[in-house]
Amino acid sequence: MFYRYTITGLIFIIFICLQINPTYAKSRISERNKQIRQKEALILERQKKAKPIVISEKSTIEDYIKIGLERNPGLRAAFYEWKSAFKKIAQVFSLPDPQFTYTDYIKEVETRVGPQQKAFSIQQKFPFPDKLWIRKNKAFKASEIAYHNFTKKSLDLIYEITEVYYEYAYLSKAIALTEENMKLLGNFESVAQAKYRSGLAKNQDLLKVQVELGKLENDLYSLEDLRTVLVARLNALLNLPQGNFLPWPNELLKEITLDDQHADVNTLFDSLNKDNPQLLALSQNIEKNEDGLKLAKREFFPDFTLGLTQIDTADALNPSSPDSGKDPLMVMFSVNVPIWIWRLNAGVAEARASLQAAEEYRLNKENELSSKLALLHYKLRDSLRQSQLYKNALLPKAEQTLNATKAGYEAGGVDFLSLIDAQRVLLNFQLAYYRHNANFYQRLSELKTLLGKE
Repeated sequence: MFYRYTITGLIFIIFICLQINPTYAKSRISERNKQIRQKEALILERQKKAKPIVISEKSTIEDYIKIGLERNPGLRAAFYEWKSAFKKIAQVFSLPDPQFTYTDYIKEVETRVGPQQKAFSIQQKFPFPDKLWIRKNKAFKASEIAYHNFTKKSLDLIYEITEVYYEYAYLSKAIALTEENMKLLGNFESVAQAKYRSGLAKNQDLLKVQVELGKLENDLYSLEDLRTVLVARLNALLNLPQGNFLPWPNELLKEITLDDQHADVNTLFDSLNKDNPQLLALSQNIEKNEDGLKLAKREFFPDFTLGLTQIDTADALNPSSPDSGKDPLMVMFSVNVPIWIWRLNAGVAEARASLQAAEEYRLNKENELSSKLALLHYKLRDSLRQSQLYKNALLPKAEQTLNATKAGYEAGGVDFLSLIDAQRVLLNFQLAYYRHNANFYQRLSELKTLLGKE
């Protein structure tokens, strides 16, 4: 009967020790586990199929981003770090291994019921009832930190691809404009040569246009060399072979607009605090340290160990003796005694300091990201304003000025230096226009990354 009560009590204690904190029910953990399985299955499926990646002139920024999210090894590494952290939950929410002991009596112990020959015992340690679920909650929050870091890596990858993509698109415009202006200067050179041969212009006009052509030719060489660098960076982000050819992006870099959702910076701060993965990870870190403080306080309470021992007993010398050869069965109960208060107090103080550090670090990061958001929003609006200024005012006026100066030079009323200056101003305005448009798309992507939006 006593043996039966012991087993029943043991089962009850295990049940109490394995109870789950209702704050973090199984649904949340099950949801994350499902996400991990789906993501890993998708990775394995893509690796098996290994379809050739084709990027054509019609490929858009969405195509580049999709390829990057599927193939980037850094992103896969962040995913497996999340999976690794998630798998620690089951490890901490587990009792220690039971301890089995076998004892062989070298010299048998004679008793009334017979000689004791060997003994078998098993012991199980049980932590204080709520320690296990505190550890589980702490491990789950650590896995949530890894999840938000994985999300941040995804957003960072999208931004990096977008940054390089629009830089590549701007480069294509810069090269095309430079070549177009070289052709224009070639026409100027023909006009200057004709005037020089007819005695209507000096040799210095011809020299000036040749010098300007030399500058543009040098700029063109630099721009063409930059293409190799940007292609190499895109190949690295997309996990494509180095040396893989990428066509010019299918981007006109025109007609930029800022939607109402991002127009007012004051409405974006709430979104920053709610959705930014860095801040979400730091919030989880605070909760993890709160569990760490709870766990440190639980160290003042003892853990306990239950054991069961059976001694193998042979028949007594007098077989007619009562209970001859009966094996004794013993139950053992023990607790550790947490008497070293200075060590336990130090553990609590350490956990409390870690919690305070986590809270201050999150506040500091929130302030840092808020100031970054304000700066990004300014750059975004400034790029839009500059683009509209060049498109609606400066570029049309520069084109009119060049046409008027060219007509005046051909008529002999304008010197050649004014014609070169007008051409140079137009080229600079054209490059600036596309530069601001590319900057707008880059800053918009960076802003969305900061707000936690893919």
